[in-house]
Amino acid sequence: MNTNISGNSAATMDVDNMPNQFKISDFLIYCFKVLGIGRETELGRQINETVHRLQGDGLRSTQWLEVMKAIAEICAYKDRFMFTQSQLYDFLILATKPLGEKERRRFRVGEIVFKIYKDIMENYGLFSESLKFQYPRIITDVAFVFVYGKDSLGREVVPHMLEKYFEERKLQFQESKPDAVAKTVKLDQKLIESLSQITGREQSSLTQLLNRLDSMDIDKLTNICVNYDKLQKYIGLMDSITEFRKEVENELGKKLTYNQFQHASVSIRKTRSYIENVLDGKFLPHGSHGINHVRHNLEYGYQVIGIIGSKKRSSLKS
Repeated sequence: MNTNISGNSAATMDVDNMPNQFKISDFLIYCFKVLGIGRETELGRQINETVHRLQGDGLRSTQWLEVMKAIAEICAYKDRFMFTQSQLYDFLILATKPLGEKERRRFRVGEIVFKIYKDIMENYGLFSESLKFQYPRIITDVAFVFVYGKDSLGREVVPHMLEKYFEERKLQFQESKPDAVAKTVKLDQKLIESLSQITGREQSSLTQLLNRLDSMDIDKLTNICVNYDKLQKYIGLMDSITEFRKEVENELGKKLTYNQFQHASVSIRKTRSYIENVLDGKFLPHGSHGINHVRHNLEYGYQVIGIIGSKKRSSLKS
């Protein structure tokens, strides 16, 4: 459902003069008023129920962030509520004004918030529909980084990489071809079923996580799922290194070096861990080159045994 409620200048004036402390229930009411979300609508009731599951009623510390996260996630789910330009501005202020001096010094909060503000004011008309629905989630994740040094999924972001993180999050939702999007959704449904069996996670949760990944990551997960039975067979042979190596080399039709075999062995053992870390966004870039070496080494192991990196695209079996 696509609900689009225009913001108003009174709301913008209110948010600029927002008090610094609230109880959580009062803060939620304030957010409803500023963002133009009706408390008695189905959307408002769902947000209210989610927020009231949070423990306690004080808004000291960072519970206001959980309120903003709940609003962003519920509004984005199945494209339920598209924020207008003025509503995005209001959401940005609601999500960042309560930040303390410690966060502001560490992350140059004023500079980053101004960059996001300029992006909303100058580029809103160029945003894809998907980005308009997801932009509040991006704002919330930036606010989480300000407070915790990690986004809402636990992905660490160092201060000097925050602007890059913001731009990369935007790129995830700037698709432009409806036919390509439909094809991805169809592929994802098959992938979701396989991932649910492997990880034991709910399909609805997996859908949300996959929507945050780029096509390259989805391709890697797809190829691993296609070959998951083979990987499990390899794990069953690992008690005998000789048999295990013989089976792998017979499948490949070539010999492996000692280094290649060691990489492959580690990757095979850690297949489920690799899948879950990709889904949860835990492979964070390190150093000036922006490479996560744990991920790089695991993916090299999968490439060695032909699981990922093949030029031939695999398709999931029903």
